[in-house]
Amino acid sequence: MAMTAAVKDELSRLEITKIGPRRAEVASLLRFAGGLHIVAGRVVVEAELDTGSVARRLRKEIHELYGHHSDVHVITASGGLRKGTRYVVRVVKDGEGLARQTGLIDQRGRPVRGLPAAVVSGGVADAEAAWRGAFL
Repeated sequence: MAMTAAVKDELSRLEITKIGPRRAEVASLLRFAGGLHIVAGRVVVEAELDTGSVARRLRKEIHELYGHHSDVHVITASGGLRKGTRYVVRVVKDGEGLARQTGLIDQRGRPVRGLPAAVVSGGVADAEAAWRGAFL
């Protein structure tokens, strides 16, 4: 296992109990690994990850913190430019609600740049969680 993969695996198993840092990590993960898509007029939130344990962690946190159901789709490499398996965590039902809750869009439904103010102006634990999410 490559060093980066080993570190990601270790970080994905880190237990965080405080709500603020958990939310900061999810917001950062969705910001850096994710995207918003409009499918049939509805907002869909997706995050493409390269580690299964990180995908499972994100899925669990989305459900526990925000109450949204998500699916994990496994994409296997088939030659081309990408090597290795990728995991896509996708929230279809009320994706717009999750996007608002995590600061991806504002109250008017417009995409927001950067991380939410609560993360940026939070404490050390929030900053650590945001960095962890960005790395994962």
